[in-house]
Amino acid sequence: MELLSPAECLHIALRTLQLKDGDENLILLKRQLEAGSTELMGYMGEYYKLHLELEDTRTKCKHHLQYFVKSLPYKNPPQRAECERKGVFRKETSIYKRILPHIQRYGGRDDVMVLEDLTQHYRHLKANESYSQEHYKLVLGHLAALHAASIAWEEAEQFNIGERYKNVFKELLMNTENEWFITGLKGIVFLAARHVKYQTERAQTFIREELFRLLSETEHLVKPSKSIRNVLCHRDTWDRNILFGFDSPTASLPSSCCLVDFQLTQYCSPSLDVLFLLYILVPSAQERRNMYDQALEYYYDALQAEFMRLGLPANLISRSNFLEECERTRLAGLTMKALTEPQTKMLAVISNKLRSEEPEKFDFYLNCDRSEMYLRVMQMQPGYEETIMEPIAELVDYLMERENVSA
Repeated sequence: MELLSPAECLHIALRTLQLKDGDENLILLKRQLEAGSTELMGYMGEYYKLHLELEDTRTKCKHHLQYFVKSLPYKNPPQRAECERKGVFRKETSIYKRILPHIQRYGGRDDVMVLEDLTQHYRHLKANESYSQEHYKLVLGHLAALHAASIAWEEAEQFNIGERYKNVFKELLMNTENEWFITGLKGIVFLAARHVKYQTERAQTFIREELFRLLSETEHLVKPSKSIRNVLCHRDTWDRNILFGFDSPTASLPSSCCLVDFQLTQYCSPSLDVLFLLYILVPSAQERRNMYDQALEYYYDALQAEFMRLGLPANLISRSNFLEECERTRLAGLTMKALTEPQTKMLAVISNKLRSEEPEKFDFYLNCDRSEMYLRVMQMQPGYEETIMEPIAELVDYLMERENVSA
């Protein structure tokens, strides 16, 4: 299968070079599409790098262009069918074209997206690098700017983003119609029942009879809020979706950051972006507790600074309102951590081999039942069970305390 035709590659280059379609002076000399590195692997798509070599026959100037390409997972039929059924690519292309036009510069199809290759100027953190307070602050500030800009757009044109684009903002993740979400919740219940901390009769009864129902509440928490001003939220700030810019190759701390992958973008409470960042990105519960209040305050101050820069009233979102909203939606962050930590660590062990050799089994584990796979990886990977049980305990402790249930 030819993912991008020569005509499409030429069209992409014309737009990049800000030339008119049909300009016959630009000719395509060479095109090369190569699979992205394993670091770029994602479940909801296949990733590539596109290299184009072109020449302007008028000036004899040659252009070497590089892009990041994301397509439906054509190599994995069950995975592709799931993406098509859920409309993952239709949603993301709509967001790039209609809501983030300053980002979407190239393309025009709903199964392939060709974007600026940000890795030419930004990069992921390396394996030997860890997140510091400065890294978290950069991302929180970036989120504050995104949120404030969405409000400024609404204020300038006097409309509601969620209402105007309601056909775009389908909840693809924390939705009880999503098999991945339901399977993940069942996986949390399975793991919680195994945890040594909850082997009393009372704890086991709570896990067996109440936990799944309580976890399902998160479906309502991620809907547009009635308690705070809703904003455009990224909703997927895990490590591979954050790129950092450095002033020099030897700089130890980044000076800027950017977010990629807008498949899960929603119009909802700003607290969800902040909480998802803290629960998905911060590795340990203790580190999160140590920085939690400070991170909320930093984000709110950054948001107010953006309001001032954009000429927006400071009282659009009050400090107390934001902090109350964070507490109201905290379960969504805890649940997201408990959903993603076991799966991310599991896929790191079995993903590539299983995805390519047994796609049906891979799909079954993700969308039907993960318990067998969790047990399999526990045997394969020393320390896996201990690592994934920390977010499970953090979540169950929170719910048992909230429901006045003692272990």
